[in-house]
Formats: sequence, C-alpha cells, structure tokens
Amino acid sequence: MTQSFDWTSFYQALCQEGPDLLRGISADVRDVIKDISTTTDMFWSEGLEGCLAEGAAADDLREGVLWALDQWRENVLDQLEASFGLSLDWEQVSLDTDSPIINVLVEAAAQD
Repeated sequence: MTQSFDWTSFYQALCQEGPDLLRGISADVRDVIKDISTTTDMFWSEGLEGCLAEGAAADDLREGVLWALDQWRENVLDQLEASFGLSLDWEQVSLDTDSPIINVLVEAAAQD
C-alpha cells in the first residue's frame, strides 16, 4: 500500500529546519542558507517531491524524507556555487541524520 504524504507541510518544514541539519558549514553560511531557504524557492527542485513520493510509495516515509534531504543538500550546494560563487566541499557538507529534526520533517510529511 502506498503511504500518502503532505508535500506542502514537508516543504515548509524543510525550508525552516533543513539548514540546521547541514554539517560542515560555518554559522555565517548557515545563516545565509536559512535566509534564502525561508524567503525564496532557490533550493527547490522537482526531484525533492519525487524523492518523498518514492519513499511514500515504498511505505517508508522516513526514507523518503532522507532521500529528499540529500537532494535538497545537493540543490543548496549547486545554487550557492551558481548564484554566489560559493564553492563548498561536497564531501564535507553532510546531513545530521541522527538529529530529532528528521522526526519533525517526517511528521510534517505525514498525511493526516
């Protein structure tokens, strides 16, 4: 059975909470990402919803959230370089997958 999901709630939570999951960046860069994430759709891509949908289809919304987060991290790195010339080490910038924020995003994604 395919699990349903709430894309809008997930994306809003991602924009608010996602920057706090990034490791390997300075506080200044995190602040820039937070500002951009909450005021623009610069880090959005069609792949984000696809990742979440794939996890929901596999009846594993948490996995879908993690896939979407990884895609979002790539979007952030790509856009920071393309728009601001800020090149960050892809290997160094990771996601804190043990953070309780992951549970917040899963709850936001869960369809009521």
